[in-house]
Amino acid sequence: MTFLARWPADKAVQRARDRIRELTLRSRMLLPVKWIVEDLNRFLSGWAAYFRFGNSAARFEKIRNYARMRLALFISKRHRRSREFGWSVVTYQSPSQLGLITLSGIVVDPRPFRDWRGKPDARREPRRPRLRQGRDRGGHRDSPGVSATQ
Repeated sequence: MTFLARWPADKAVQRARDRIRELTLRSRMLLPVKWIVEDLNRFLSGWAAYFRFGNSAARFEKIRNYARMRLALFISKRHRRSREFGWSVVTYQSPSQLGLITLSGIVVDPRPFRDWRGKPDARREPRRPRLRQGRDRGGHRDSPGVSATQ
């Protein structure tokens, strides 16, 4: 088993958080919660599909927890109740967390069933050594008026 040290950058995670914040703004309070969850799921599934290669599970968990928190705050503000009310709706009252997708278990190897580093192509010709400019094949300097082909 090999370990691929690759995960979403801090900048990508911050942009994902910004997008989740945009999707759960207070200006969208009049929209049904179902639509908000569908928008969040669409964004999260696309983001996770892009970053699923490598070792991204910890970052996925952070993004999913942030999405759950924003959804809970959205519900609490919509119903003019406390944060605990929003958390209880998302966590306990809805067995599927209002349909919010989970991001665990979707991390895959970069190239399943194939070597990470490709094998050299045996059909290719071996490289010829390049001549350095100003020297002939024997390593002697060319005179300025005489070419190596004379």
